[in-house]
Amino acid sequence: MTGQTYMISHHRFETWLRTLLVFIVTTMAIGAATRAMNAGLSCPDWPLCFGKVIPDFHPAVWFEFVHRACVGLMTLIFLGCAFYAYKKSDIPTGVRRAATIGLLLLIVQIVFGALTVRLQVRAIIVTTHLALGTSFFLSVYWMIMALHEKVDRPHGLLPAGFVLWARSTPYLVFGQLLIGGFVASTYAGSVCVDWPKCNGEWFPTWWGAIGLQIVHRMAAYFLAVAFVFFAFYMQRSHIRPWVTPQFLRLSRWAAIVVCLQVVVGVLNLVFYIPPALTTLHQTMAVILLAICLRLFFVVGRIRS
Repeated sequence: MTGQTYMISHHRFETWLRTLLVFIVTTMAIGAATRAMNAGLSCPDWPLCFGKVIPDFHPAVWFEFVHRACVGLMTLIFLGCAFYAYKKSDIPTGVRRAATIGLLLLIVQIVFGALTVRLQVRAIIVTTHLALGTSFFLSVYWMIMALHEKVDRPHGLLPAGFVLWARSTPYLVFGQLLIGGFVASTYAGSVCVDWPKCNGEWFPTWWGAIGLQIVHRMAAYFLAVAFVFFAFYMQRSHIRPWVTPQFLRLSRWAAIVVCLQVVVGVLNLVFYIPPALTTLHQTMAVILLAICLRLFFVVGRIRS
C-alpha cells in the first residue's frame, strides 16, 4: 500500500466513524424524544411494529419506528467500520479494542431495546438501555481518538490534582447522565413544579421521586460549579509549562456546555418537561461526556 493510498483509505475510515458518531447521537436523541412523548410502546411488538416491517403512519408510532430503523442502519455502519479495523493490520490496537467493546455493547443494547418493549418500558430497563447506548457512543469516539492519537505534549509534569480531575470527570458525568435518565424514565422530573425550590422547599425529602429529583439537581449544581472553577483555574495557569492549548480548549468547552446544560435543565422545569428540551438536555449531557472522555484520553496518552 502506497503512502497516498494509506492516507486516503484511513481518511475515509475516519469519516465513516465520525458519521457514525453523529448518527448515534441522533438516534439517542430520537430515543429520548420517543420516551418524552410516551411513545415507547407505540409499537407493541418487536422486532416488527404491529406485525409489519413498515407500519402505517401515525406520529407516535413513527417516532418509535424511525428510532428502530436508525438503530438498524447504525448497526450496519458500525459493523462495516469494525470489519475494516480488524482487517487492516496497520490500524492501532486501541481502535480494535474499542471496536470489540463497541460490538459487545451493541449486541447487549439491542437485547435491552427488545426488553424495553417486552417488559413495558420499566424504568430500570430504560435507564440501562440509555447507559448501554451512551457507552456504545463512547466506544466509537474512542476509536476515533485512538486512530491518530492527536495529543499536545506538555513541557512539564502534570499536577496530581489535575490528573485526578481528568480521570474522574467521565465517571461523574456518566453517573449524572444515568441519574437524569432514571429521573426521566420514572417521570420524577415533573414532581417539582417550581424552581429553584421544589414545591416551595429547598430540600423537601431525600426519598422517592422527589428525592431523586433533588439528588439530580444537587449533582448538577456541583458539576456546574466544578467545571466553571476548572476552566478559570486553567485560564489562570495558562503560562505554566504543563498547560497545553488542548487542555485550555477542553476546559473552556466543558464549562460552556455545562452552563448551557444547567440553563436547559431549568427551562425543562419551568416549561414542564417539553419533549424538545428534554431531548436537548440529554444530547448536551452526551456532548459534555465526550469532552470529558477526550480529556481522559489525552492525559492517559501523556502519562503512558
